[in-house]
Amino acid sequence: MKRSIALVAIALTTAASAYSQATLQGFQNAFSSFTGDMASSLAVNSTIGSNWSDAYVGGFPHFGVGIASGAAFTAADGVKPLFDALGQTLPSGLDKLGLPFPAIGATFKIGLPFLPLDIGIKGGYIPPSVGASLKSLTGVTLDYKNIGIQLRYALVKQNILFPNVSIGAAYNYQQGSVKAPTGIPSQSLSYLAYNVTLASPDLNLGWTSNTFDFTAQVSKLLLFIVPYAGLGYSVGSSTVTGGLDSTITTNYPTGLAGLASYIQSLGGTAPDFGATGFAYSSTSTTPVFRLYGGFSLRIIILDFDTQVMYVPSTKALGASLTTRVQL
Repeated sequence: MKRSIALVAIALTTAASAYSQATLQGFQNAFSSFTGDMASSLAVNSTIGSNWSDAYVGGFPHFGVGIASGAAFTAADGVKPLFDALGQTLPSGLDKLGLPFPAIGATFKIGLPFLPLDIGIKGGYIPPSVGASLKSLTGVTLDYKNIGIQLRYALVKQNILFPNVSIGAAYNYQQGSVKAPTGIPSQSLSYLAYNVTLASPDLNLGWTSNTFDFTAQVSKLLLFIVPYAGLGYSVGSSTVTGGLDSTITTNYPTGLAGLASYIQSLGGTAPDFGATGFAYSSTSTTPVFRLYGGFSLRIIILDFDTQVMYVPSTKALGASLTTRVQL
């Protein structure tokens, strides 16, 4: 978890260090490309903790409770245009997998009486103590929270011959932000003959995701191992906002508001200028199809569940580990 956060910070700070060579339009174009892929990764990220190795936990009073953690990666093909536009090379470790966005939370499922259904809830956040520790060590400020609920219906119940087969529906919400210092004393970005200047800026990236997720999954208990595989389809909305935070000035005659109007009059997309910096926002409502699977190791009532996820359309990857007690 901490390694994922550190990689986010490294990537953001490396990108920010190249802004002296960038233009507002170049940043906006690269940011739009990046956030399109990031939105699909957020949809995957929001499902971490929802799907367990068992396609169906069993009827009441069967239940399980545990902790899930993991990360979804914005594919390197989506991150690379942002670094290319800024004249930078992807940091080592990100050129293959891309930029990771972590997730963590508690997860609980219980079978319902009389019907072949189980219901699950999950929720998590980055504790203030972890955020304070990270900021003191790296200067990076991190905020993260997520909630979700899932209902699964068992089409087939496991026996000697057949596996568990279920379909499910879930709602997931997550919100997060990362702010990283750039280490640059002064930063200037141009738009034609005009520019905006920021003193010692921080790079700020925030996101929210509201998704409905539909799954079909198969699993089979084989002695003490439970292999499983599934398909997922997420619909909803993910919004990403990113920019630089600092005191900001411009040489445009009528100030930042005038520069925004000027950019728009030329058919460009103006950032959201404020007294403490600027930001662009991008929202994606594109449905996301994914494949997922893995296995769990079951030792009496303890389950150690590993899962990998893959989005064919963007080649984005995700991975999670859930440790739980299951009866």
